[in-house]
Amino acid sequence: MINTKKYDLIAICENYPDKKNPGNSLWVYGQVVGLKNNGLSSLVISPTPYIPPLLRGLKKFKYRPQSDNYVKNYNQTDVIRPQYIKYPHNKCVNTTISNLSKVIVSYGEKYSPKMIHAHFGEKGVASLTLKRKLNIPLSTYFYGYDVGVGKHKEFLKTLYKDIIKEGDLFLALSNDMKNDLINIGFPSKKIKVLHLGVNVNLFKPTQKKESGKVIFTTVGRFHKFKGAQDAISAFAKVHLIHKNIELHIVGDGPYVNSLNHQVNSLNLENSIVFINNFIAKNPRKVVLNEISNCDVFLHTAFQNESGVKTGTPVVLMEAQSCAKPCISTFYAGIPEIVKNNETGFLVKQRDIDEIANSMIKLINSEKLRNTLGSNGRKHIMKEFNINLQMKKLADLYTELIKK
Repeated sequence: MINTKKYDLIAICENYPDKKNPGNSLWVYGQVVGLKNNGLSSLVISPTPYIPPLLRGLKKFKYRPQSDNYVKNYNQTDVIRPQYIKYPHNKCVNTTISNLSKVIVSYGEKYSPKMIHAHFGEKGVASLTLKRKLNIPLSTYFYGYDVGVGKHKEFLKTLYKDIIKEGDLFLALSNDMKNDLINIGFPSKKIKVLHLGVNVNLFKPTQKKESGKVIFTTVGRFHKFKGAQDAISAFAKVHLIHKNIELHIVGDGPYVNSLNHQVNSLNLENSIVFINNFIAKNPRKVVLNEISNCDVFLHTAFQNESGVKTGTPVVLMEAQSCAKPCISTFYAGIPEIVKNNETGFLVKQRDIDEIANSMIKLINSEKLRNTLGSNGRKHIMKEFNINLQMKKLADLYTELIKK
């Protein structure tokens, strides 16, 4: 049975959360809900790559959603997950985008939306055909790897040449990302910096469970460039001086075996705890609990060799919203989230000694932890509050639709 409901927006996002994987692309889910609360309804078209059954058991595909050709409701949002063929290499990107475009047109045409909101640059390019067919505005939100500089700059200039000309609005997570977009060739006048946000009523200061230890926590998918190995190395240095500390590493991913091996080789199994929130019934509740019960939050990501960047890590917003001081890196848009020496400490990428020194400063002063944490809460309330950010986004889209 075909859903005949009309929507203001078609949102395009590959890894939209589902019951099995509620942690996928939470910022997109937050935007869909936030726009709905501000009077703009969305149908999420979540193109889902075909994965052969024999590969479904591999760790890298473990948390990928299943395809579905019908509109289903996920936590008060409407989503359809049509299957498409995705090729793994940049050399095949045009074929992948062609496949994506066919799926987006096939399902998007049925609902006569007033505009398209594409998440990630590739999805924006793939949405151009639907934009042309329906003659409606297209907004594309960029998040990090899709704005990669360095080795990928010339490739991206070619990939984005049409959307640069025809796109109506380009959203960047930070001023750093805006500059990267301009360097690729995007017109400055069409770029708006709009921060992501968190639910400050959910992520809020609470009383930490007393353990007698100073607890450091890091959260994320386990990939090399997320930098959990640097957090472990710094913790090992600090542990030589301060024994009454613990490191909690929350998440899962392809780099987990390497991280476990590192911990074992340092004989820190009793002081470093791995917590796989993905296997929990409510993964997000695990994250909230772990952030609430830590003293300091770590996020030591770094830029990879090809120049691909991250965006603005939501976990840093969540931690500061809970009034936790953060230690992170001078990297991408992070300095807009963590204000150095005001809400936490920022260090050079991969500088183990500086990470360790920052940890020691915070171990030695509960007063400093409280001051930085309180400042962080105020900063997030003002600049990364999901309700305020979604009001700004809804105003932008309402104006775009009117034009």
